[in-house]
Amino acid sequence: MAVKVSAVQQSVIRQAASVAANPRAIKTLFRALSALPVRGSVVRLADRAMWESLRRSDNLPGVARDEWLTLRSLLYSFHQGLSNRTISPQAWQRFVEFAAHALGAHPAREAFRGAYGQSPPGFLTISPTRSCNLSCTGCYAGTENDARTLSFAVLDRVVQEMEDLWGARFAVISGGEPFLYQSEGNDLLNLAERHPKLYFLVYTNGTVIDRPLAKRLAEAGNVTPAISVEGTAPTTERRRGDGTFTKVLEAFRHLRAEGVPFGISMTATRENCEELLSDDVVGFYFEGQGALYGWIFQYMPIGRGYDLSLMVTPEQRLRLQRRMWEVIRTKRIFLMDFWNSGTACHGCVAAGRAGGYFYINWNGDVTPCVFIPYAGANIHEIYAAGGTINDLMRVPFFADIRQWQLSYGYRTKPQATQNLIRPCPHRDHFDFLLPLLDRHRPKPINQEAQDALKNPTYVWGLLAYGAACAEVLDPIWLREYRQLDEKGEATVGREAVAQGALG
Repeated sequence: MAVKVSAVQQSVIRQAASVAANPRAIKTLFRALSALPVRGSVVRLADRAMWESLRRSDNLPGVARDEWLTLRSLLYSFHQGLSNRTISPQAWQRFVEFAAHALGAHPAREAFRGAYGQSPPGFLTISPTRSCNLSCTGCYAGTENDARTLSFAVLDRVVQEMEDLWGARFAVISGGEPFLYQSEGNDLLNLAERHPKLYFLVYTNGTVIDRPLAKRLAEAGNVTPAISVEGTAPTTERRRGDGTFTKVLEAFRHLRAEGVPFGISMTATRENCEELLSDDVVGFYFEGQGALYGWIFQYMPIGRGYDLSLMVTPEQRLRLQRRMWEVIRTKRIFLMDFWNSGTACHGCVAAGRAGGYFYINWNGDVTPCVFIPYAGANIHEIYAAGGTINDLMRVPFFADIRQWQLSYGYRTKPQATQNLIRPCPHRDHFDFLLPLLDRHRPKPINQEAQDALKNPTYVWGLLAYGAACAEVLDPIWLREYRQLDEKGEATVGREAVAQGALG
């Protein structure tokens, strides 16, 4: 039977369809998504509107396509969660408020642009505690035995400054295990409750998420856990320990029951890369367990027992890239891999790039990125000197990375944009990062980071890896993203790209 759509609903659909061109319409869109029968029409029209806007941008056609596929997959993932009733009304309302603010104007952003000549970072990633109940192979946090923790006063101040000085309301929390954080009588949920306008993405091993914690997450509404898995149950337990997979499934069940939106986080290694996005794994987590999104982090040789041989090979990396975009395009599942998704986020997002982030760990050390374990500043020292998080923008180590980003592919003209599917200054361009470390002498955040730079096998291994990836991935970039004619215009037609994306 045909669904009758009222004049009011038709108006909502028209407004939602213009969301890409007019970000203020985002609130109308997300509110419309919460109600049937209009939701399906809103999703389809907003999908088309986003593509029409992005394909007319100055981006290379393939870059515009990847950005659009990523945004539409996020839209459809929430559509799926609402349809399956795995997102509670409270959680949905908090996300609507966050999204509307994120895409609207904010005086702090204008003030920041006037002071620093760029838009502010979009978020902070913070590991407030080193404490963890697991000892995963290759953990980036290293082998320090102490359970150091940021004081709640500092953690609270950092996120408040992020909102007040940057106009940002998104924070990423990592660890250690974030849900073990305790300081001054507060835990992580107390932070979320104190900042109801912020939205928190929490990377967690999931093993401590019981029903009471899931209920608190549902009541707060502004936290989404990304639970770590490595593919199938045997692969997950091989890295994370016996019994962890059963606890992860229990966490999924508790979160579904309380309507807390959740996703998964996967580390791609040479050992699990082929199974990570297999039909069985994708079907199990996204269709069977109700995960709304997935983050893929290709293994970085830092931290506990760093091992160059665990990195995905250049050929595996290309296969993973192909498969990821296939899953995003055909299944409309939101996936991000900050190496293979470099086209969607316009390269490296570290060191306080506009829309990017800084990383603060449990010692207060501030690094450009979770995966560059060298600190250019310490938040305790900044605060002791009367400063704020804005002082991070003046740190020369971070500034040089941002300058490299601008020359490499962020906001460059199409004819000057370099390979965005190998955008990492550490793993892909160690020949850039190594002299920078020598020039600025940032502090290694753990013993492993200090030892690595003295290890010629490590240094030469990363240099060789970058060259090998260039050999495999640069021809893909040139052929599929950056074919330009003598006028600097793309020879891969926009309509051809559109047909490939829409097919």
